[in-house]
Amino acid sequence: MQIFVYPPLGTLTSVHKPQVRFRVYFAYSLAERVCAEAGKVEIWTNIYNDEWQGIPLEHVVSDDTHPELIFIDLKQLESASSMLQFSLDIDVAALPAHLHRFEFTVRWRSSHLVDWKWVSGFEHNASVIVYRPLPRTRAPVSFWQQQLKAMLKPTAESELTSPGYIADSWHASSSGASCIIRPQSSDNDILCQMAAVERYLAFVRKDHFWIIPQYGSSSIETGKFEVVILLVELSSGVYAALMPFSLGSTASHGAVLTVQPSNYLCLQPVSRIRTESVRVAVGFNLDPHTAIQDAMHRVQQSLPPLRGRSTSLPEPAPAHTCSLDRNRGYCTWNGFYQNVTHDGLISTLSAIRNAANQRDELPFAWVLIDDGWQTVDKYDGYGRLHDIYANSEKFPGQLKQTADSLTKLGIQRVGVWHTLWGYWGGIDPAGPLAERYKLVKCHRKWTPVVKSESDVWLISPESVHAFYDSFYFWLSEQGVSFVKVDYQAAFESLDSYDGRSSDASRKLIIEMYDAYYNAMEHAALKYFGRGSIVYCMAQSPHLITRAMRLQQQCTTEDVAAERMMFRNSDDYFPDVITSHGWHLNCNMTNTVWSRCLSKYFIGDWDMFQPQRAESHVHAVARIVSGGLVYMTGRAADFTADSMCDLGINEHMAPHAQPLLDSDCLFADMTKAPAILVSTIVVPGNDSVVIALFNVSSDLAVTPMSLCSMYSTAIERQNGIQGASFTLSTAGIAHPSSGRDISDSADWNFDTKTGMLDVKLSRSTASTFVTISLFA
Repeated sequence: MQIFVYPPLGTLTSVHKPQVRFRVYFAYSLAERVCAEAGKVEIWTNIYNDEWQGIPLEHVVSDDTHPELIFIDLKQLESASSMLQFSLDIDVAALPAHLHRFEFTVRWRSSHLVDWKWVSGFEHNASVIVYRPLPRTRAPVSFWQQQLKAMLKPTAESELTSPGYIADSWHASSSGASCIIRPQSSDNDILCQMAAVERYLAFVRKDHFWIIPQYGSSSIETGKFEVVILLVELSSGVYAALMPFSLGSTASHGAVLTVQPSNYLCLQPVSRIRTESVRVAVGFNLDPHTAIQDAMHRVQQSLPPLRGRSTSLPEPAPAHTCSLDRNRGYCTWNGFYQNVTHDGLISTLSAIRNAANQRDELPFAWVLIDDGWQTVDKYDGYGRLHDIYANSEKFPGQLKQTADSLTKLGIQRVGVWHTLWGYWGGIDPAGPLAERYKLVKCHRKWTPVVKSESDVWLISPESVHAFYDSFYFWLSEQGVSFVKVDYQAAFESLDSYDGRSSDASRKLIIEMYDAYYNAMEHAALKYFGRGSIVYCMAQSPHLITRAMRLQQQCTTEDVAAERMMFRNSDDYFPDVITSHGWHLNCNMTNTVWSRCLSKYFIGDWDMFQPQRAESHVHAVARIVSGGLVYMTGRAADFTADSMCDLGINEHMAPHAQPLLDSDCLFADMTKAPAILVSTIVVPGNDSVVIALFNVSSDLAVTPMSLCSMYSTAIERQNGIQGASFTLSTAGIAHPSSGRDISDSADWNFDTKTGMLDVKLSRSTASTFVTISLFA
């Protein structure tokens, strides 16, 4: 017999709803039926007072009138043939007024003649924080100022004289407020001390290149990692988001927070130039997503116009008929790695075309030739670019021959990979590029990507525009119409410029960083057209703030020219089994901040490979992402059966990035026995797709209200408060294929209440279901 509890035992859960909802599920075999069906279940809790007591749960009988839907694939539960559910809902209004937090565990017995059995040990109790509903009317600015005062306490040194920071530029809205805070003294590394925190979600820099989520409770423990955005749930029930930025004289306006023991916050610019002026935008709101949106909006409002960029963009090349985000693609990386060749690529795609279906067509419209095609001295992290042309041994007819051959196979668009420096180790100082362009010698520190120090030669800022213009002109002549530009944040690994190590040197490095972006973007727009760059290894505060500044000087017509395809997380690793749940959870959680930049970024959740146990969930996740959908692998991976199993022959309608459910924000869902939930509003008919993933290694269970989730999603999309609807139809299906999976599930649904209980069996992100609701 298997027993599952919600809220999950051993976790911290917050309740902002009118009821505290408890569920216990027994999955049992035929031999265990009598024991289970005669059972009694209680929560053992201190919810009403300090004395612990047992409160019975009601046995829920599944029938056509029951208002909850039971979803479970019993075939994936070990020896289970039936499901038994017990339920208890307690009104928050009926709880003691002083109650803020309580604990509980679960006990059960088959009859009154036997002793109680505990579902888990007492060290695995669940903790629950209860919030009374806050008024939805517009609060005065003084209310939000009190929230700031409670959250940011003065440091010990400044406690007697001042709080150590100044908060001004307050803006209030119907459900929140925002402000800008600045240190009172530029000499103070420690800004303040965080207090009144119940839970937090920190978006931290894993390294120079990637942002990952970290989670916790009152003690903010981010270790050595730098924090780009910090979201906290306060003891008042209000959410606060903090985003640092710089207003210094350099081209970079990125800044980070570091958290010292006892929640002391330190603030510093990404440039590491101490004379830079740093600020923190703070957004307060009753909704966590809006708090982040408000903080990021205040940063954008505060940034100066982008320097070093011409007032008008180049005349763009004609728009390509094959949009990358509306057509499926293929990437060479996991199929070839750095051994890609013309013959190997054409042979593989020819075999895929013959095997994937019976229509003699390829299952994708565009191809990205990844690392391995260039002329370099060696294909590794120290390799240097010799010239802009393709390796003549691998591509004897250069890229033109390959692009022409791909066109004959039905490919509509071809792209290539390179790094922002040209190659991982920069430019070969003894090669022909060094004769055509001025180079600058820099020193690169150790990074997790290149694990030793080295000298690198880079195209100088004054020559980089000419380099990119020549490079992309040649690529366009070869039939290339888009690029994936990797290793973009590598400038932050440099600690010397032309032999100098100082603040002046760091300022020159930052200016070169921006000069490269200007040169790349101008040349890409000129020769490839709009939407032609995939930004990779670029999750840097420098690029995030740069994108915000870029939009300030663009007209509505120009925005499409600036819209980027942006890698939303670290790489997909098909052979690392434990990475798949993490990859999906990281991408979904990163949308909490990246969706706030959806006018600038089209999300890229990386490629995926068919013929793997987790392939289907990756395929559907890419469709849900609202961004690129592309595959990788060898010809043997693309059989007719494997492509049919993926169910992506019909692409989902264009839509925004998914909205992660608030209940999933403050817990690592790869370690919690609960379901990762997100919603997407499909434009045109106000239908909502609710995507449910189990990214943990155990069976997960989460009760939810479909009506509430639908209303919340529509409110966000249309900006309407208190939206309501009548649920006329409800279906459970894979969105990509529309296949009804009710035959393999035991489920009932009441359209009056829209209540749903969902259980997804143990997987590594391998079970997926969506519910599409139509108003």
